[in-house]
Amino acid sequence: MAATRHKPGSLLGSILGLIGFSAIAGILLSATLTPAVAVATSTANSGLDLFESLPSYAQINQQAERNRIYGQRDGKPVEIAQFYAQDRQVLQWDDVPRSAVDALVAGEDRRFYSHGGVDAPSVVRAAMSQLGVGGDSGASTLTMQLVRMQIAIDACLSEDEESQAVCDAQYTESYQRKLAEMRLAIGLEQRYTKNEIVLAYLNIANFGGNIYGLESGAQRLFNKPASELTVAESAALIATVQNPSIRRLDDPENWPRNQERRDFIINSMAGEGLITEEERDEALATPVDENFVDPQPSRNGCIVGYDSARFFCDYVQRVLQNDTVDGNHILGATPEDNATALSQGGYRIYTSIDLDLNDSVQATVDQLVPNDETRWQSGAAVTQLEVNTGRILTMVQNKDYDPRTDHAPTGTSVNFNADYAHGRSGGFQPGSGFKIFTLAQWIQDGRSVNEQVDATEEEWTTGEFTASCDPGATAIAPWTPQNNEGNEYSRMTPTQIMVNSVNTGTLRMASEVDLCDIMSTANSMGVERAEAGTTDQNGELIESDDLIPFPAAVIGGSWNVTPMGMAEAFATVANGGIHCEPTAIDRIIARDGSEVAPPGQDCNQALTPQVASVMQHVLEEVTNRSLNNPPGATPVISKTGTTNGVVQTWVNGASPTVATAVWVGNIVGNYSLESRWNVRSNIFNAAMGEAIARYPGGQFLSPDQDTLQGDASALPDVTGQSVDEAQSTLEAAGFEVQVADAIEGIQSNGDVEYTAPGAGSLVTTQTPIIIYPSNGALSPEAEQPADTEAPDAEGQTWPNLVAQSIGDARSTLSGAGFDPGLMQVTWQDHGEANLCTVLAQNPGEGTPGAAGDPISVVVGTNASGGDPGC
Repeated sequence: MAATRHKPGSLLGSILGLIGFSAIAGILLSATLTPAVAVATSTANSGLDLFESLPSYAQINQQAERNRIYGQRDGKPVEIAQFYAQDRQVLQWDDVPRSAVDALVAGEDRRFYSHGGVDAPSVVRAAMSQLGVGGDSGASTLTMQLVRMQIAIDACLSEDEESQAVCDAQYTESYQRKLAEMRLAIGLEQRYTKNEIVLAYLNIANFGGNIYGLESGAQRLFNKPASELTVAESAALIATVQNPSIRRLDDPENWPRNQERRDFIINSMAGEGLITEEERDEALATPVDENFVDPQPSRNGCIVGYDSARFFCDYVQRVLQNDTVDGNHILGATPEDNATALSQGGYRIYTSIDLDLNDSVQATVDQLVPNDETRWQSGAAVTQLEVNTGRILTMVQNKDYDPRTDHAPTGTSVNFNADYAHGRSGGFQPGSGFKIFTLAQWIQDGRSVNEQVDATEEEWTTGEFTASCDPGATAIAPWTPQNNEGNEYSRMTPTQIMVNSVNTGTLRMASEVDLCDIMSTANSMGVERAEAGTTDQNGELIESDDLIPFPAAVIGGSWNVTPMGMAEAFATVANGGIHCEPTAIDRIIARDGSEVAPPGQDCNQALTPQVASVMQHVLEEVTNRSLNNPPGATPVISKTGTTNGVVQTWVNGASPTVATAVWVGNIVGNYSLESRWNVRSNIFNAAMGEAIARYPGGQFLSPDQDTLQGDASALPDVTGQSVDEAQSTLEAAGFEVQVADAIEGIQSNGDVEYTAPGAGSLVTTQTPIIIYPSNGALSPEAEQPADTEAPDAEGQTWPNLVAQSIGDARSTLSGAGFDPGLMQVTWQDHGEANLCTVLAQNPGEGTPGAAGDPISVVVGTNASGGDPGC
């Protein structure tokens, strides 16, 4: 590198500086021969105290390299992305082409193999040129240039002020800086071999922009490995290092200047006998043009990574930047150390993503929720987790990954699957998907999923919910929530509430437990507020990810969650109550081959196996009675979620091996997706079906019978008793009893025809019981019309109809000689399993009867009451 000439007005300063420079330079030159004597002389005689102010040693440091992220295909690693501060791939000596070494020596330092780090003739010429004697001449050897590049790069990659000052100094011409380079160059020469210095130079050199090192230069500029470079290509790369800004090969405007310097180097190589005349002529005959240069785009960052895994790549980078292990960042104890390690690079990061599964789910999302929709800001996202480990298997969404500020409407940098810290998403309201946490707390509190719960519509006011951790959260204005499509229900079991996604029933359940416990359970299962780190509608920072126990939250209408969090929750249920934090990174290998510990599996028992088994039982019933039921015999639990106005829609679920969360909705805005309601189910079935095919096996737990029953017990049968007797019996058992108006029945006038819930139903003392008396209109002793002949009952008895379907019961009656048209039906909600089934009959089996006698039966219906379509 050429020394800077001084202006005429500074000639005296130049002479004085030159005298001091020459004296100290002489000491340094002597150090290449007798370093011990030189050090002693300088210490005793130099007022500049040179060897005290400069480092006493130099070393070749590791340089920044590419970090590489790998996914999995068929159990084998596949590179999905690279990211780096400098695009460098470090070469070993055996991989360096001889033509590059020869070009470097011939072009930059022809006496490299004969001097000791400082070249005396070059120093003299450089000094004289400062006084205007002779032409421009630089004193820097290859070793001194390496020193300058090493110091500059190490300092310029750091962000502290001291490092930046060192960085700035490297680009300021001064005698002091030149002396420092000379001293460090001598140190390098005393520590390393010539070939080690050349190798370090070729690995550190800049070839324009972010391209560092010969290997990256060869790949990015000639689309080949360095080992295959020709003489002309090697010389063109070396021609760049002296002044990359005007000779870099990735800009066609620089090609003439590069060729001029390249040809000088080629001629120098021939002049030094490093290549033959034929090799020289062949190289010189090759112009630097579009046929010579083959520039390749940068592969830096997730935006140019594996297509379907770009958002996952971004997630992995944020984990590396933000997450900690035992209080320390993954690659360094402090955030600064961690950032420096990432900048230095050289890490191979092996991740959990299943590329085949990810590709399949991405194709489904792209087909069903195209990213070019213009009617609304249409979004969709899918996260799939391995149930027993928390490993992230898929992470896709409908938008293209694009972190640029001027990206197209089809792109975004926001990862809809993750929270703000890991994807800059504020999440989305979960709707009815959040009801599973009320179910979980209900079961944990010892309540039965088969007991009857009042699901009628009502007005809720302050004081009707309990939130022990935050009593103020339950303060609400009079509120009358409704169910989907305005459906109204009476008494239902929690299982039916989940199957039918009944808001009114879920709120009744929540009112009988503690809202704080519900939120704590949700948190332990993996759900947090996604908005932490964003601002609310008033511009206030949301600092906490705590779930606030608002009553509306239990039906998913208070704050936002992520597909990742909902997948965690369903994985917890499927995993027997064990929650595992999601993990994206399996292994990290440093450049020296050592292992760096990533965040490991963090699994905790969030629910007891007994509670989980009953949740599995209920949520599998939800799947069986919904559209969210992938083909095949593998059991699947699931729950849908829909917000007011069908703005956000979800299906969350799991097989015994893979949990899947699907969100389809508005990124912003309130466009109704009612016409596209089932898109979520189509995506879920495809994604879950593909996951089951790739991760087969497993069964859910058998429901624990004690937990299934909870604190409920079978309601005593008071049929046929007097109302007073029945009321006393039930009240003595602790029940609150109401007596309804009399109905037409087969019991005697004033006796109990049936109760609601029906006899044998699982109930608790908190369940109100309604007695329905009979008016005796259908009883055997009821007065018959005068013109009606008494039926002939000789030898005829009533058959057993209990447990038969109502259709079969009619056939049985007809076959036994009775008129099925005289069957009086009372509809009773007794669980989905008993739909359209005869639960009781009067007269009973074996009782004498005649062909014209009526019979009363109780038949199972659903929560809506009446004939459910039997």
